[in-house]
Amino acid sequence: MEATPIPAYDLEGFRQLVEKSPDVLTRQPCVVRGFTDKWLASKRWGDLDALSETFGHLPVTAGAPQFVTHKQAKMCQVMTDFGTYLEYVKAPERIDALFDGKWSKGSAELLRELGLPLYCGNLRLVRHAKEEVFSQLDPILPEPLEHFNNEIPYYYQSGNHVWLYVSLKGALTPLHQDNNAVIAYLAQLRGQKRAILYSSEDKPHFYNPDVGYLDPLNPNDDEFPTWREARPWTALLNPGELLIWGPNWAHHVVTLSDSTTVSFDFINDLNLRAYAKSVDWRDELGRFAKKNAELIRTRIPDRRMHDALTDASHPELGRELMICVLRSALAAPQSEKSARVRRELLAALEEDAPSAVKMAAPGAV
Repeated sequence: MEATPIPAYDLEGFRQLVEKSPDVLTRQPCVVRGFTDKWLASKRWGDLDALSETFGHLPVTAGAPQFVTHKQAKMCQVMTDFGTYLEYVKAPERIDALFDGKWSKGSAELLRELGLPLYCGNLRLVRHAKEEVFSQLDPILPEPLEHFNNEIPYYYQSGNHVWLYVSLKGALTPLHQDNNAVIAYLAQLRGQKRAILYSSEDKPHFYNPDVGYLDPLNPNDDEFPTWREARPWTALLNPGELLIWGPNWAHHVVTLSDSTTVSFDFINDLNLRAYAKSVDWRDELGRFAKKNAELIRTRIPDRRMHDALTDASHPELGRELMICVLRSALAAPQSEKSARVRRELLAALEEDAPSAVKMAAPGAV
């Protein structure tokens, strides 16, 4: 199917679009121009030395490609810190010295064969809603969008939702869909990227459960015989522009020049119920609960929660823990917005919980 250019809007045009059609991001991605100019980060985060001074101590992995989404794809990966990775970005010819003994997958030799640069994709900047980083990204969303992240317990602790991507020309993020049905954006601070997106409605054409996701730049007719029936939405992302898409849109991104990009995942009315039913955050929260079982037993005096610690799968355990936490949170004073979001999240979780859990007494945390 012929590619569709992703529509671009100025700030006022985007505001009017969303006010007229609040669910527009489920139907199309959008480019928003002029938004990131307001950020302190747009002035400060383009300087690699400043980034290294602020975030260089943080542990990261860097991969080529960023990760793999096809079972036959080859990959290289190093375990390092962000400061060392930025030294590589400044001088990629130093790769052997910088990453000697740090390869968790592949090698420098394989990297040269792949013809891709290493791409740091998991730098974790935020673990709480009040992190100082948010002052550099204010406002975090263009009007009239809002997010419920701060009202969702464990949202930032149970996943990386604020990303900083610094990459060399040629860095690749292969086609994939984000976990947890989040709404997401890429905000370009420096350099250019090219993005290809597909609606989740086209998933039978771009995803094969036996092999993984399509490579839109090198489609395989044997593995994806109907790929031509999927509509690609395309955009060239320039500094100052934000590319935003709704839940479950698949995206493939290539860095066209040395680049700095911010990405943000968020939840609002558009995807709150889809987020509630996602397995990924439940699994991670369940693993946390299992690892800290004695602490959970002490802080949550709920028999069903205690039973779940012994018998439930990790996703089931994560769901039960969130139910208990939400019930306790709703018993405390809070803003009208927080109460509404938490009630709706709780109702969505209880819909697929055993009936006995719905009647359980709130536990204290």
